[in-house]
Amino acid sequence: MNKSFFIIILSIFLIIITVNPFTEELMYNNPIPYMLAHYSLFASGILLSYYILKREILRGGVFIGIIVALIWHYPFFFDMGARILWIRIIEEITLFLGGFMLGSSLQKLKKNYKILLLVLWMIGDTFLSSVLMINPSSYTTIYNAQELEY
Repeated sequence: MNKSFFIIILSIFLIIITVNPFTEELMYNNPIPYMLAHYSLFASGILLSYYILKREILRGGVFIGIIVALIWHYPFFFDMGARILWIRIIEEITLFLGGFMLGSSLQKLKKNYKILLLVLWMIGDTFLSSVLMINPSSYTTIYNAQELEY
């Protein structure tokens, strides 16, 4: 099977399992599908642009992708996206496009910068996950605090 075909199918699959009425309804009740949606949409954008497009769309696409991801993980915007459907639609589109911008710029980055981006992502993700688990009410208001006690 052609690698490009596989990447396209995987990206479409990630989008379909994320953006559908069943998953969208689950996001109102449980934060895990909502958080996984962030990963799957951002990853599908990265995969498509990195493996299929293979060229930089816009200079500074790395920074655009990072800024989009940071915005939607800031507690206020995270909570708004979880509660209000039309904001979540904007969130899902911009997360995909942010991943697409980031992925298109990764070809030009040196290995050290790619590793640095991975390390920064892991630090940020660990920090935000810890805040969500330690004090859920400071991060989101839609989910019951007992639901967030893992």
